[in-house]
Amino acid sequence: MTWWRIFAAILAFALVGAIAWAILTSGELHGNIWQQGSVLLTLPWGVVAMLDLYVGFALMAMIMMLAERSFLVGLLWAAPMLALGNVWAAIWLIVRLPSLSRRLTAPDWPTR
Repeated sequence: MTWWRIFAAILAFALVGAIAWAILTSGELHGNIWQQGSVLLTLPWGVVAMLDLYVGFALMAMIMMLAERSFLVGLLWAAPMLALGNVWAAIWLIVRLPSLSRRLTAPDWPTR
């Protein structure tokens, strides 16, 4: 279990590093995130990539909401997905992986 949490943390740090790199290198030479995003959305594969990204965010938010025992707690975990993306998903996994693992490996899991 610990290895899965470490792996999620490594992925989260890698993503945060990539975000920091993009912020630090996209000055006047390449334009800011809004300028680059508007260019990206003119490309067919850019549209597909953004759609894929946000569908993934929505699916992960749905898993978060279903996995939490309270609707409000699930909503509070899921809402930041739209702004923080997969960094937030990794944080949720790091926090919730032990309880998720116990629930998913229980002998009566489908009926629980």
